[in-house]
Amino acid sequence: MKIAGLLVSAALVAAGATLLSGCNKSDAGTRFTPVGEEKQIQGKVVDAKLTVCGPTPEKPGTCEGTLVVEPAGAGAAGRVPIEVTHDVVLKKGGQTVFLPQLRDSQATVKYRASQEGANVATFVSAQ
Repeated sequence: MKIAGLLVSAALVAAGATLLSGCNKSDAGTRFTPVGEEKQIQGKVVDAKLTVCGPTPEKPGTCEGTLVVEPAGAGAAGRVPIEVTHDVVLKKGGQTVFLPQLRDSQATVKYRASQEGANVATFVSAQ
């Protein structure tokens, strides 16, 4: 019985390692070339999509994906889509979080435009 339990545990660990093996390896941080000055936006995170997540002990809470911020009073037309790379640590109430946990939060986001056309986050903090 103990051997069967160990085999099942080993299989689960191996499956988890397989699923996560590509998560830490991403070129998102290097695929954008920042241009211009850093901008800041404050508003509600109306959408947050996680595409890759691979936290490390040195950088917990690092994920990649997109978020959409709607400044107060701007409505849907004023929404700003922002790419989030693994270089940005996401905080909510002082705690490290994953992108989906930012949805419906009030946030301050600093970002820069990129040559590739996307706005790329440099700082994300929510309440």
